[in-house]
Amino acid sequence: MLAWHYTTGRKFQHISSSGMLIPGGIRVEPAGTPVLWFSRHQHWEQTAGNACQEAGQPVRRLTMRETYVASGGLVRYGCDVKRLYAGEALRRKARMTHEVWAALYTAGKLQQAYPAAWCGSVDSIPIDGLVVQVMSESFKWERFEAS
Repeated sequence: MLAWHYTTGRKFQHISSSGMLIPGGIRVEPAGTPVLWFSRHQHWEQTAGNACQEAGQPVRRLTMRETYVASGGLVRYGCDVKRLYAGEALRRKARMTHEVWAALYTAGKLQQAYPAAWCGSVDSIPIDGLVVQVMSESFKWERFEAS
């Protein structure tokens, strides 16, 4: 089974140039280790949507379609779940407290995400060997073919 790292078309160029998916901080705990987040959800991970802000404050996450329009499309990278950590193992690897983990879980549920499907890595992952798909204009995932 594949887990997916969902990202935007704008970030795709940078990822392609670097050849790596790199863990990023979520600004919740300075002592924690950044996580490269994946989801076993096979269509979209709502927490991957861009934040919608009003007066500089986040109000909600954009939907998949809104993020697609606002961010130059959508891209996802598929990785074998056996290469990733999930649940308590991921929390420990990321050196996240139980309180931070619970807060992330709660925030995800409020965004209609499915936190039980989350997994990740604290290490960078080369994109060679990953499945790369782009969202088509008809909102179907299609295999990316480099030209």
